[in-house]
Amino acid sequence: MPIVSILMSAATIVLYFFLSLFLPFLAYLIPYYKITRVNLYKKKYSLAVNIIVALILVFINPGYLMLYLIFPYAMEFMFYLFNKIAKRMQVFNRIVLMSIVPTILISLYLYSNMDMINYTMNYMITNLPRMKDIVEQVGIETVVAVQESIQESMTLVTNYYIFGAFFVVIVSYFFLFLNLIPSTYKLWKISCYWLIPYMLILWAHKYNISSNLLIENNILECIKWMYVLYGIKVMYSLLDRIGVKANIIKHAISMMIGLQYAPFVFILGALVSFEFIEVKEIKI
Repeated sequence: MPIVSILMSAATIVLYFFLSLFLPFLAYLIPYYKITRVNLYKKKYSLAVNIIVALILVFINPGYLMLYLIFPYAMEFMFYLFNKIAKRMQVFNRIVLMSIVPTILISLYLYSNMDMINYTMNYMITNLPRMKDIVEQVGIETVVAVQESIQESMTLVTNYYIFGAFFVVIVSYFFLFLNLIPSTYKLWKISCYWLIPYMLILWAHKYNISSNLLIENNILECIKWMYVLYGIKVMYSLLDRIGVKANIIKHAISMMIGLQYAPFVFILGALVSFEFIEVKEIKI
């Protein structure tokens, strides 16, 4: 029955949403499911599913609806927008540009809640040693190590929340496209022009003419990991050329190398981005 199908689709999306709260990059499952399953039906079906999802989230907690609109829904909206206006754009460039709006929305949300985030982390740091049951079970050394880890996390969240938001969004888009058009992966390209702001910021830092270190450092990290992701794609293509057949092995090796040797893979991705290629339309 259509009603049962609508309810099942809404329940699946809500399940994926709560899963993404624990593993944010899995947010790509929501637009992927809606693109491949929900949107195959008529617009009324898709509208009914979206309304039911919104009602479920509001019923549980209105804040969840805001989170849903900030990331998964904005991610889906940007996907459809760019699929209409930028079909001939190189795939990695498209992924980067699509990531900007969700990144801004997530960054604003984190910034507006930064006091609460810092308060929660400080509360954990202060009160963890006072929890006798935990101290007796794991030992004071482990508690101190956890405190130091939370302190480092708090510093990272405060100083690199923009990059953190961008990284989650771009990785989510990366997996979305990888699942939608896996056969085109070797054709994905990125422009070398993204390196221009990277070099300008490094130059500004060298001569101490920076205007906003927090934003500039975040932009540097964003651009670095854009090319690390592209370098991972390059490693995948190299493995394919030397005769590795199994896709899962090529993905696993290229991603492990990318994460383990990020500076090297960044340089590799940046160098390969200077390659001149004819842009071909990739339909989704």
